Amino acid sequence: MPKVKVITDSTADLPLEVVKRYGIIVLPMVTSFSGIDYRDGVDLKPPEFYKLLADCSELPHTSQHSPQFLAKAYQQALADGSEVIALHLSSGLSGTVQNARLAQEMVNEKTRLAILDSLSASMGQGLLATRAAELAENGFSLQEIVTEIEMMRQKLCSIFMVDTLKYLLKGGRINKVQATVGSLLDIKPVLHINSEGKIDQLDKVRGRRAALRRLNSLIEEQGTDLAGQTVGISHAICQLDAERVRDTFKERFGAKEVIIGEIGAVIGTHVGHGTLAIFF
Repeated sequence: MPKVKVITDSTADLPLEVVKRYGIIVLPMVTSFSGIDYRDGVDLKPPEFYKLLADCSELPHTSQHSPQFLAKAYQQALADGSEVIALHLSSGLSGTVQNARLAQEMVNEKTRLAILDSLSASMGQGLLATRAAELAENGFSLQEIVTEIEMMRQKLCSIFMVDTLKYLLKGGRINKVQATVGSLLDIKPVLHINSEGKIDQLDKVRGRRAALRRLNSLIEEQGTDLAGQTVGISHAICQLDAERVRDTFKERFGAKEVIIGEIGAVIGTHVGHGTLAIFF
């Protein structure tokens, strides 16, 4: 049986040790500050990115993968006879999946190459990629992996809070009145990625502590069979908060493994520092 390789985007926010452990191929997206391009996670790590973001007057520009870039990556992965599953950033947030399907036509490979829309982002996308790689490591076929990941995708909860409305305003996600009122009242939106892979508001609370408590309550409300699961947390320069939620997952709900990743430049451009996300 041919080896199955897993490809995903840098927007999966997977820690390097997980990428190395499973041999996942991560394709870096590009973020541009003042015309200078940086490959997400390669030329620009999260700490440096958030320093640049805090000082910029306009949001940096983020770029999705082109069909040509993806076709080359697929060809390289397929060259040794392997099969490939490519898990990309939600089609509700990016055109990457559409470009991936164009790339698939360019390489003319429908049998050995499977393109999957993660309908998620950050560690939600990362959990799907990690599970696919784990199944591949255990000898599952390409079609068996696709079937399993599609089932997992339907059950995946992707929930996050943002610490500031500044970047949602700059990115056009909210208007100036909403941002001004929200900032004055210290409003922290609690958001999620819906079944169409788009961002919706779940709740809004006053203050960061209340937002963190709301995340914990949502784990209890929406989590099923958390014991024994591998779950994900991603954060934008708020490691201690991420570790507290990790302890909740382990001590209260008995999660088998908690993977913590840092939110990189592409996702971070739109949510800003202080964002905390949970995936289960």
